Amino acid sequence: MQGCASMTQELAAPRGEVEGSLCIMGAQELRLNQALKTSHVSYISLLPTELLEMIIVETVRASTGADDDRSASRKPTGLYFRPRPELLLASVSQHWRAVTLGIPLLWTEIHLFLGQSLDLLDLYLMRSQGQLLDIRFTGILCNIRTQGSPELEPDYLQVSNIILSHIHVCRRLEVHADFPFPKLLDAIGRTKAPMLEELIVHYPPDIPNNRPLLFTEGLPSLRYAELGNFSSISRDLFLSGDHLTALTLSGRWATGLSPESFHDLLSCLTKLTHLTLVGEPVDYVRSGDHPVVEIPSLETLVLKPEANISRMYLPSVFRTIRAPALRKLVLDFHNVNSSRELQSLVDKLKHEEPPFPSVCHLTLRCRSIIHGGWLALAHAFSGITSLSVSRYITNQLMCFVSCTGRRDAFPCLRTLWFDDVQFEWSLLFQLLQIREAVGLPVREVKMKGFKFKEHAQSVINGSFGKLVEGSLAAHAAVLIGWT
Repeated sequence: MQGCASMTQELAAPRGEVEGSLCIMGAQELRLNQALKTSHVSYISLLPTELLEMIIVETVRASTGADDDRSASRKPTGLYFRPRPELLLASVSQHWRAVTLGIPLLWTEIHLFLGQSLDLLDLYLMRSQGQLLDIRFTGILCNIRTQGSPELEPDYLQVSNIILSHIHVCRRLEVHADFPFPKLLDAIGRTKAPMLEELIVHYPPDIPNNRPLLFTEGLPSLRYAELGNFSSISRDLFLSGDHLTALTLSGRWATGLSPESFHDLLSCLTKLTHLTLVGEPVDYVRSGDHPVVEIPSLETLVLKPEANISRMYLPSVFRTIRAPALRKLVLDFHNVNSSRELQSLVDKLKHEEPPFPSVCHLTLRCRSIIHGGWLALAHAFSGITSLSVSRYITNQLMCFVSCTGRRDAFPCLRTLWFDDVQFEWSLLFQLLQIREAVGLPVREVKMKGFKFKEHAQSVINGSFGKLVEGSLAAHAAVLIGWT
């Protein structure tokens, strides 16, 4: 007892010191809050400079990322009429201005358009302090003041000179215009761009570029290229093509590449891992010879056809591309209007050999699956372990996999990805039970978007909780989460 009493006394002294420190801290906090209220100082002004820098950088990066989605369907109009976040942040206060000006990377994105003031351009160039630049030129024909050739317009010549004089320190170059600009392309092709890593060039869809696109000086650092509406591309376009890992082609079949040009272009890209085809950039309609394209390093293939594609386009792509290392296939049919364009692909997948047997992750985005579509996909991609579907076809997928006679479809499937949580949860519970019962269990169900988490959690805690206590309690756990 005496030992316990002495121990209690020993602990009492430190406890009193801690309580005294807490009282002092509480008083300091109270005085600080009162000072902030009387001096009208915001809490964010007390942030350390390093933390404020991180917040500013992430804010600008998020805004830039939302604007730069690399979508080939974007129009030149509306690409630059947005407030620049770095300019807004630099106008908040003197302290924020000093912090923002002290981050050169915030000022490396140069937006060019016809009729702009050079003062803002000079301001960005000065504040970037010699960092590599990201240059975007957006040309809109309605901004041309004369009735002659756009390439003779003084504003256009001024922008062209700016691009050519800074391309040697350019990391990313993007050109969108609704009028032809062959002279600018020729000049860029003859200019050294040793630091260029990303190249995005979109010709107007109704005026394709028939002249071969070629960079005679080479692009030794190029990693990503996006070319829109080019009907002729030289096989020597990328003289240092062994560094290019991602390529996006977009266009319409009437003005697209010939299958021979498509073959020659891709055959020389020995390190290509990501290929995206938007619209119908290859003309399989008017050519009887469709040479097979071998892409041994390709890991991801994205097909995003637009409305009114030809019926032979998708089957021809699946028939001519050989990618033994392909792991991820994205079929984005959201913009396809009629099922007729997809029926020929379904027939091919249903009756022919699987085109890409190495695919393990399949993403499918469309408004509805046509008759026989799921059966064709199950035959062509029986080895996938992960399947991602858009919100419109989630219920269709679960009904197909749960249907008698189809329960062994996608036998290796272990992960399901849903774009939304607005689906029939009872179908999901039924699917999980059936797959577990036939020995083909699904281990993960993931849903995209935290904004639906509260709704989904309420459903899980209700129906799913009771279901787990029942029949699923005897089976392996299923991980349900959000991304």
